[in-house]
Amino acid sequence: MDRVAAATGHRDRDEIELSLVQLLLQYLKADAVTLFKLVNDGAGGGAIHCIAAIGRGGEIEIIRGAPSTYLLREHDAWQRCVATGEPQLLNTAEGCETLFVVPGESEEAAGVLQVISRQSPDARDQHLVGGVLRIVRNHMALIDYGERDTLTGLLNRKTFETQFEKLRRELPVEETAASACWIGLVDVDHFKAINDGYGHVFGDEVLLLISQIIQRSFRGGDRVYRFGGEEFVILLQDTPEQATAGALERLRAAVERHRFPQVGGVTISAGWTRIRPQDAPSDAIGRADAALYHAKGCGRNQIFQHEQLVAAGKLAPGAQRPAAEIELF
Repeated sequence: MDRVAAATGHRDRDEIELSLVQLLLQYLKADAVTLFKLVNDGAGGGAIHCIAAIGRGGEIEIIRGAPSTYLLREHDAWQRCVATGEPQLLNTAEGCETLFVVPGESEEAAGVLQVISRQSPDARDQHLVGGVLRIVRNHMALIDYGERDTLTGLLNRKTFETQFEKLRRELPVEETAASACWIGLVDVDHFKAINDGYGHVFGDEVLLLISQIIQRSFRGGDRVYRFGGEEFVILLQDTPEQATAGALERLRAAVERHRFPQVGGVTISAGWTRIRPQDAPSDAIGRADAALYHAKGCGRNQIFQHEQLVAAGKLAPGAQRPAAEIELF
């Protein structure tokens, strides 16, 4: 109970998830406990590695965001766990693998917890793990109530600065190509015309559908915010430059292909930039916004990186969107 109380004493989602895997590693005397988040890839769904706790000679090793991913359609036990909500026990080369479903909102599964141990947990332990997961889910739901946008379910603007500062502080002294962090600013093209022509109900549906496309286009560990009106912000950590460019381009193409009810075709424009150790949130947002404004000026439905525009001489290093063009929310 002390460990459960400690896990629910945090307000930061990362700290809650860390406490959860550590708690279960110690309680179940397991070799490894890994939390996976479920994502909808449009083809049966998948489970993306979020955080793991591994016991090594009395010490606990923490691994965040490793690349391991399960495609649910390829693993019967994972599919059964998500579909039934019941633990699944498997014998593996490592010992015993137990899968627990992590409850989400509206009775839907939010994730899967994988426990690797030398022996399978008994019925009592399985029941206790299920209870702990429900307690943690309820705690996160209370946090989400104040941190989520009511329309889209994305993180809201007031949570952005805290997460940005945390990410910036964790930047390595010497960044590598794989450890760079990025911020992307996405804007729905001609959104005022959509609201004026079709009404706010259809405008809200466009925003909701685009938010869902954004979430499918990025990893479970990437942070997506509705920044106000028709603007969205994406924070990507430990991501190569080409992977960031590819994800944003997939997002642009996915929105362009989608047929929106009543409205039909909708496009987005985006600007993105590398997060620097000395950046304030407004600095990074300003650079991404300048690249976004350049995309709007080039005909919309395009994506530009700030650093590339500066290197090509198409944008001055300190360029910003004209004040008259900035919408305040």
